[in-house]
Amino acid sequence: MKKIVGYGKSFWKFIPGVKGKLGLFIILLFIFVAAFGSKIAPYKKNYIGFDSWLAPSSKHWLGTDSYGQDVLSQMIYGTQTSLLVGIVAGMITTVIGVLVGLVAGYKGGWIGEGLMRVVDLFLVIPTLALMIILASFLPSMGVTNTILIIGLLSWLYMARSIRSQTMSERESGYVEAARMAGMSDFEIMFREVMPNIIPVILANLVLVTTQAVLAEAGLSFLGLGDPTQVSWGTILSLAHANNAVMFNAWWWILPPGLAIACLCFGFILIGNGILDRYQANRGNAAL
Repeated sequence: MKKIVGYGKSFWKFIPGVKGKLGLFIILLFIFVAAFGSKIAPYKKNYIGFDSWLAPSSKHWLGTDSYGQDVLSQMIYGTQTSLLVGIVAGMITTVIGVLVGLVAGYKGGWIGEGLMRVVDLFLVIPTLALMIILASFLPSMGVTNTILIIGLLSWLYMARSIRSQTMSERESGYVEAARMAGMSDFEIMFREVMPNIIPVILANLVLVTTQAVLAEAGLSFLGLGDPTQVSWGTILSLAHANNAVMFNAWWWILPPGLAIACLCFGFILIGNGILDRYQANRGNAAL
């Protein structure tokens, strides 16, 4: 059977080049902050005991907000929520997108067309608008609610991408050899085709994770996230609600925005690195 060209035992082969490794470093840095946030944060989460609107200083590196909370501590605890929602929602999206894309691409016919028509139907509706509607009407479930809403509504484009790649792999010789060997459709899809599109799946995974981080920030900014949890979106929402711009409290606005941008940039770098290596390997295999 066909083997994956250029990928194998080393994890680093999936994170090639300077771009990919830089992206991985950024993500690992955020994971470290999230994992050890309670130990490295200067103060406890939501601790109120300082003067309001204090500018950055040696005591408060990112100043304080209008409630007298240390912004740096809130940022660190916010990393935990934003990263958790992004990764878990991204995994849910990936599982659904891969399943739908594999089945639609390999089976084809009325099954594939039927699945794609469902995808097209949902693509007509703006995803963010649908998320806002569901978040407004569904009973509050905290962070779980946010993860489910994002994860269950973000798989559409990924399904189309996986379907396209599966249709290409379906015509390969190793698939025909698997059929002749008596393998079932299920075995061919998940034991033969899927391992050979792992780089595409990983590239889509980092993309949907980026989208999940942005979606969580957007929902929290609109006040539809979990009010009991600190996230970068809720920090921005509180800064906006308390007119931080009028008080020139840039230290309350810029850090969460830059954190969101840096985290998404890290995921994008990893995705680009994976795709670059995948395309180079396919080019070499074709020679």
